[in-house]
Amino acid sequence: MTTGKPNRLAEKLNADLETVRSDHAALMASQLESFRSDFSSIATSALHTIETDIRFFLSDSRSELERRSETIRRWLTISPWVIVGMVSAWIAMVLIASWLWTGLISRSEMARLGLTRIEQAGQTWVTLDPNRTELKTCTMAQTPIICIEIKEP
Repeated sequence: MTTGKPNRLAEKLNADLETVRSDHAALMASQLESFRSDFSSIATSALHTIETDIRFFLSDSRSELERRSETIRRWLTISPWVIVGMVSAWIAMVLIASWLWTGLISRSEMARLGLTRIEQAGQTWVTLDPNRTELKTCTMAQTPIICIEIKEP
């Protein structure tokens, strides 16, 4: 003989299980909706960041390109004759400086050796310091030549 209690218990358990299932389904739906909302927010933020970075990069690249174009345009407006004149002036300055430097070095070297150079009436003379130099006849390759012997101090 069966009583009605087990059926009622089964019905009660089934009702409780159905409540748990519906609560669980509602919770899952809520979590899924929250995930969708969060993921959508993250994707929107990432998209905004990427758009901002690309816009900044393009703007920066454009300004750099414009700056270089302006520099090239400025150089092209300078007359080639001005550039040739500037280069020629620079070369002339280097040659003059080299000539002056060579003159200073050769004068000091000659003075160190006891020689004095005198330019007079279109002629150049070299005088010897009698305390430091002596004029001699030397032989080089079996040929007699006049030499200056320099006595080191």
